[in-house]
Amino acid sequence: MKLIVLISTIDDGILGVPDVLRPKEAEVLYVVSWQRNVLDKEYDDVVNALRCRDDVKLSPMEGRGLCCNRNHAMEVAMSLLDDELEEAVFIIADDDERIDAGAFDRIREFYGRYPKLDVALWRMNDSEQRAQKRYPSVLTDYRLCPRYYYPSSVEMTFRSRVYVSGLRFDERFGLGSPALSSGEEEVFLTAALRRGLRVYIVPDVLCSTPMSTTGSSVMDEKVLRSKGAVYGYQYSLIGAFLRALREAVGIGLRQRVNPFGIFAQIWSGVNYIRS
Repeated sequence: MKLIVLISTIDDGILGVPDVLRPKEAEVLYVVSWQRNVLDKEYDDVVNALRCRDDVKLSPMEGRGLCCNRNHAMEVAMSLLDDELEEAVFIIADDDERIDAGAFDRIREFYGRYPKLDVALWRMNDSEQRAQKRYPSVLTDYRLCPRYYYPSSVEMTFRSRVYVSGLRFDERFGLGSPALSSGEEEVFLTAALRRGLRVYIVPDVLCSTPMSTTGSSVMDEKVLRSKGAVYGYQYSLIGAFLRALREAVGIGLRQRVNPFGIFAQIWSGVNYIRS
């Protein structure tokens, strides 16, 4: 079974990619999808070093947007397979993470043990090896995930057949998109469940990253709009309204601000994604 690590980066983020790579290992490949918008010779040494490794495929692309970057990485990864029926697992990665020692063996063992499982979400530590969020302590169906658990892209692994099924990251969401700064993971997994794919949370560590800051400012307009867009994608209009209202009241009480203004920003996301 091939494991293909999909590293998405932009501009000078390429400088951190060599530290993401682990020593060469049989049947482990890396795709580096690089949105290069700045021409700078300081990248040359890193680019040449990456191209010297026969287990690394560097694929530059134009533009911005994390989701289109990840989709490009998946497309390139598929080109590394003998055909679309070849068994492979894709591992989502960023340019500042460190893959845990032994993670590849655990991934192979897990997917071998559960041949019908399509997507596995793993644990992510911070740079001090502390869990970045509250995770289930046992293997858990994502449909039954605990409250306040929100998935991160770098926790995701999935079989290449998920890509073959037509599933992609929704490019309206995520960093670099015009209107929405987050929410792409929840939308991706919601779409997976709607396709009948099996998604589980695994109680084992995959990687470590610096403490996550994506969406950390709950009052940021794009973060609030992203929340609404996720509600609008996942639920009926009435369901989205009730969740937006509950979220606005909760934020308003915690931040001691007018919840009606918060609700208006969240609801703008619902309208955006359903228009």
